[in-house]
Amino acid sequence: MTLDTVRQMTMSETAETPAKQERRAEILDAAFEEFSLNGYAGTSMAAIARRARASKETLYAWFENKETLFNTLLATRLDAMGGRSAAAASENPSAAHVLPVVAEDIIRFMLVVEPLSQAMAAGPPSDGALRLVGKAIADERQRFVALFEFWRARGEIAFDDDPFEIASLFVAMSEGEWTMRVATGLLDELTDQIIQEHAKRVTRIFLKGLAPDAA
Repeated sequence: MTLDTVRQMTMSETAETPAKQERRAEILDAAFEEFSLNGYAGTSMAAIARRARASKETLYAWFENKETLFNTLLATRLDAMGGRSAAAASENPSAAHVLPVVAEDIIRFMLVVEPLSQAMAAGPPSDGALRLVGKAIADERQRFVALFEFWRARGEIAFDDDPFEIASLFVAMSEGEWTMRVATGLLDELTDQIIQEHAKRVTRIFLKGLAPDAA
């Protein structure tokens, strides 16, 4: 299953009633909890149905099997995050406006993908899920690199290094040590406020280092 396939599925879902769309989202949220807690191999459709307070018939009506459900969950989460930065760039393409959104998405990407990656490590559904993650990361990184080249052409930033390396540096700064802090108990919860403040801080520091007058 590719992201394009999921987008087509999502478009078809818009014809459903809001109640059905909400129910589908609840099932995907329940699946995320089950896969995160028990891994792929340790999660059953019955367990997801119980957590979602749905019947197994409902799950199988929407998802052919556990692998389809897992890949749909993964793809929809990845697609949703990529959509935020694209919308921000359409609204205002400046680096100061887009980069905080990208930084937030990078952190939320870690929060979503890490538990699902652990679930795959405990019993992967198939190579398809790994390819899905890899392609999503590659596609987003390509778009991100293109943005840095766009901002340099507009004179917003200045650098002589490889744009891919510049983009990678911003990703690393955005990632920080949040996963480690939460895992070790140094931070009880990574709230939206913490994520937003970190995104603004990283953007401010990063743009200061790439300011044209600084170069």
